[in-house]
Amino acid sequence: MNKKSIPGWTINIDEISNGAFKVTLTDDYGRKAEIIDNAIDETIERAIGYAFDIEKQISQNWNLFLYDLAVQKLSDKDIKNKEYNNQAFGSWFIERQDKRLVYDGKDSWLILQTKTKGDWTDIDTIKKDELKFSNFVRQLNRLTENTTHNN
Repeated sequence: MNKKSIPGWTINIDEISNGAFKVTLTDDYGRKAEIIDNAIDETIERAIGYAFDIEKQISQNWNLFLYDLAVQKLSDKDIKNKEYNNQAFGSWFIERQDKRLVYDGKDSWLILQTKTKGDWTDIDTIKKDELKFSNFVRQLNRLTENTTHNN
């Protein structure tokens, strides 16, 4: 069974009855995010979403967690450049050819940017309190979408 997880969490998947799955994510401190449902992939995603919310509330290093999660999710994609900067409030970026995802550690904003004629332009910003696993994954997907510019 596919054992997708997130940094700092281990995942356990049990089929507790025919077609019903219990997905449990446990962090290094023993905190759990757990869900029981009948659709395995969706159930895993929802459980990961719960763990993501727990991490957002209690993480000692939320910015590094987000960076590690983004790098893990994008591991097979064409990343041009990436950097985590602990000295700049834990700010980071992951860059592709004409797009990058930036986390402003000072203001706790996740920013999707595009590059046009050498300059980076913000196209979407999500504040930390509005950030959920689902819109985080959506931003990663937008980062990796192929775009063509007709200039």
